[in-house]
Amino acid sequence: MRTKFIPAAAACLLLSACADTATGGGGGAGGESDFPTKPITAVVAWSAGGGTDVMMRAFAQSAEDHLGQPINVVNKPGSSGAVGWGEIAHATQPDGYTLTMVSPEIGFLDEQGLYDFGLDDFTLITLLNEDPAALAVRADAPWDTFEEFVADAKADPGAISVGNSGPGLAWDLATTAIERSAGIELTHVPYDGAAASTQAVLGGTLDAMAFSIGEVHPQVEAGEMKVLGVALAERLEALPNVPTFVEQGYDVEIGTFRGIAGPAGMDPEIVATLNDAFVEMAEEDTFADVMENNSFGIRVMETEEFQPFFEDARDLYVDLLRESE
Repeated sequence: MRTKFIPAAAACLLLSACADTATGGGGGAGGESDFPTKPITAVVAWSAGGGTDVMMRAFAQSAEDHLGQPINVVNKPGSSGAVGWGEIAHATQPDGYTLTMVSPEIGFLDEQGLYDFGLDDFTLITLLNEDPAALAVRADAPWDTFEEFVADAKADPGAISVGNSGPGLAWDLATTAIERSAGIELTHVPYDGAAASTQAVLGGTLDAMAFSIGEVHPQVEAGEMKVLGVALAERLEALPNVPTFVEQGYDVEIGTFRGIAGPAGMDPEIVATLNDAFVEMAEEDTFADVMENNSFGIRVMETEEFQPFFEDARDLYVDLLRESE
């Protein structure tokens, strides 16, 4: 399996308490012999074209070969993920036939009253990805370095707008981390996914966006956008010309992760069947190539390890939210 990188942010912020977690997979049992017997629906809680959508479609295309059934991707964006994820949490049978791709937000936004569901409303199956935050602007923006961006932000507090996936979500917190480290004030603008933020930046109605590097990779490669900083300690091997915030003198290391989950109460044998298939899928070139071509970090973690990993991440983000209040 090709693991492009394990972000330092994850090691420092998300995984510190996982060091003593016993490893091992949820697979091996093989699950019920007759599952699955019909197509599976994969719900994306964000708009089409964003990073989660691209990743889910790559996952669905590869994983169905291991399950013997089609995986149909359905986008249900709205309310910063609450629409799609809320349907999984509240109105989906835990039979394994409706899944979703989750990220850290399901673990902590009930603290703010933004979601009426939480981590306990989901069955975690397999972690597939970890990514650092990135600050991107249009290619013809007046800033070629983060230092220039900071100088303008200090000269006119609040004048620079930065898009994110919604108040209190991971990329909103990443913007807050950037503000704190640089001593600046930015205007946070929520969008339902990276695709909408990207179009706003390209259209000139938004100055910048804070999302994963993979979500702006196509526009960067096309010369339409540029990245002023990545929230890692060291540069990405795949993007050696993109500077980190740390090397520019700003202590910003933060990111996100994504994995496959279903509603709470799923049969452990079905979970094992799905986990086995997803781990095998992630080890193949078909999935890895799409991930690498879009600058998505690959990190595979099986069911038994995924749960405590997510719980530790939830605790950390709750602390960050409380600090920002």
